[in-house]
Amino acid sequence: MSSNSQEQNGSSAQSYDIADDYADFAHEKGQGETSLNNRERARARQYRPAYEKSARKPAAEREDSFNALAWLIEGATGMVEELRHNDLGLTEEFWVHAAAARREGLLAARAVLEQLLEETQQQQTAQRERESRQARRGDINVDF
Repeated sequence: MSSNSQEQNGSSAQSYDIADDYADFAHEKGQGETSLNNRERARARQYRPAYEKSARKPAAEREDSFNALAWLIEGATGMVEELRHNDLGLTEEFWVHAAAARREGLLAARAVLEQLLEETQQQQTAQRERESRQARRGDINVDF
């Protein structure tokens, strides 16, 4: 290994023999040199690069950082507002019928909800009648 590459790797300019490290590590583990895997060889080198502190900060620590959810919401809100105020080149007759169709759809949903409420009330009434009949009959205990 050249001294240039040693300085880049953070090691000193002294001669460095990685084979000695392998042998020392294998000796400590009680294994032969050939039984070391790549992870053990890397651990034996005890190489630690000299990283500088990054100037980058997480989004939570930065003011006005990009927020994808806020961006999507803003875009969706803008689209809805544009559609509400833009006639899209369609005639007034279309928009009158579209509003009537919307009203009819809401009335249809209302009819379904009223039917479900009515069925629920009927089921509750039937349940109460069953419980009152059972209470009038009383309990029968049979001893064996």
